[in-house]
Amino acid sequence: MQRIFQFTLTVSVLSWMAAGVSFGSDGVAFGPDALEYDATRLFVADRPQFLFDNLFIESVQNLTRRMHSPRKVPAPLISSDRPWEHITYFTCNAWRVLRDPADGVFKCWYEDWLMHQDEWCKRHDWYGGSGGPGGSYPTRYLFARSQDGLKWEKPKLGIVIEDGHDTNIIFGDREFGTVHAAYVLLDSLEKDPQHRFKMLFNHRPRAGLPKGVFHPGHTAWASSPDGIRWKLWGKLPQLGIWGPHLGDVQTVSIDHESRTYLLNTRHNKLSTAFLDPTSPRTRYNNACYLGSPTQQNKRRISRAESANLLQWPEVQPLLTPDERLDNVDDTFYGMVQYRTHGMWIGFLNVFHMTENMIDVQLIFSRDGRRFNRFMPGRAWLRTGKPGAWDQYMVNICSPPVDVGDDLYVYYGGSKNHHDWWLWKNPGDKGFSEDMSKVGYCLGLARMKRDRFVSLWAGAVRQGILVTRPFYSSGGKLLLNARCAEGGRIEVQVARGSGKRIDGFGRDQCQAFASDAVAHQVTWKDEQSLPKGWLKLHFFIRDADLYTFRVKR
Repeated sequence: MQRIFQFTLTVSVLSWMAAGVSFGSDGVAFGPDALEYDATRLFVADRPQFLFDNLFIESVQNLTRRMHSPRKVPAPLISSDRPWEHITYFTCNAWRVLRDPADGVFKCWYEDWLMHQDEWCKRHDWYGGSGGPGGSYPTRYLFARSQDGLKWEKPKLGIVIEDGHDTNIIFGDREFGTVHAAYVLLDSLEKDPQHRFKMLFNHRPRAGLPKGVFHPGHTAWASSPDGIRWKLWGKLPQLGIWGPHLGDVQTVSIDHESRTYLLNTRHNKLSTAFLDPTSPRTRYNNACYLGSPTQQNKRRISRAESANLLQWPEVQPLLTPDERLDNVDDTFYGMVQYRTHGMWIGFLNVFHMTENMIDVQLIFSRDGRRFNRFMPGRAWLRTGKPGAWDQYMVNICSPPVDVGDDLYVYYGGSKNHHDWWLWKNPGDKGFSEDMSKVGYCLGLARMKRDRFVSLWAGAVRQGILVTRPFYSSGGKLLLNARCAEGGRIEVQVARGSGKRIDGFGRDQCQAFASDAVAHQVTWKDEQSLPKGWLKLHFFIRDADLYTFRVKR
């Protein structure tokens, strides 16, 4: 019997190890993501603690995790309404919105395809070559600004006069060539004010080229002191063995702890994996070979890091569609990430190829380099209803902006499909050659600050959340929470051992029964938490708990 038991135990352990489970010196099993739950992360700083994952959760009863999406403002904020605007291309990634801390002004950069209705998808001879989407049509960048983030103006800048109009065009012309798929970075690591703003973009030069000669283009940097007047760098970025060549989707963020720049992009050879020459093929999109990592032809996200923006290593896979979680035609078009309170939050633009539509999923990370998808397959920002201005595509390529207790989530949207030009190919249906049906705009969705994810209990059963022991330096306990009518949240404080601390019992807690992003929890005779290893016991009824914070 003892031998049978030992054999069974050995088989079980081997099975667990095959599944990625390891064992510590004390025999405790931990999974493949154990590094995400290193106990050092439980020394809490003075910042909100999110509930995306289970790092702080020891146990739950009658609770469920919920994802919360922002509410869209019905009408778009910026659209094509000037004589010099043709196709304002608010898609991945051809626009950027930020609030400049120097003057408090909201600023937007967006791309314009210089196409006339009777010429679209035909040859444009700014610099030679054949036209067509992604080809050699001329593109340039425009600028808009706002004092409140809601009402936007397109200022007359005196830089480009077109057909007698003083315009808001800032970068890209017949002499310079195209500026395409640009990402504007407000560089907080930069010491020279002349280079506060930086732009990473695809450039197809025109100057010096003979007529009819096509320049394949390259990735380039430009700088600006004000985001309006730009100067091209004398050197091109080098990206591993591929030199100055990226795809047409890239975003850049800054890791201030390591003082490095994080580039999310596409590999230069993204869809050039080997194809079985005997298999039938269609005209659009290469075949996706399921279960074969060496034959990945889907769009996916890659990452590189740099200390100086010019020298980058070979990009490495960061996020790839998962056959277990994603539909067979789902691909990852692009992503942007930003850091808030020690947590990295990102927005993954997912392209559903068969439907020819894009929506946005939510992702998160505790180190900015290993990302988890929150509720994979579920859109965090959905396309609009039929007939809406954003009915076919929505995308986010710019971090949200803090405005008081709110987050302003700017997004691009369109009333047309992704490949709206496919009507010109025989046999394609569902795409219109009527340019009035092609329209990209900038939209806005709003939500309360940090309310991406919550633990929720309903009105019938009380929910209980017990945290893992965490080390606190003491301070006020603040909750970001919302209670329905009749709902409430109470908190009890215990030592790390689980023993309740006198004066911090549930019966001594002043119940929270409202809606606040920073409610201070108090007990009968206590205003602040003690120092040391603590556990929090949350008693929740008909309420959402988004974050908690120990504020010193």
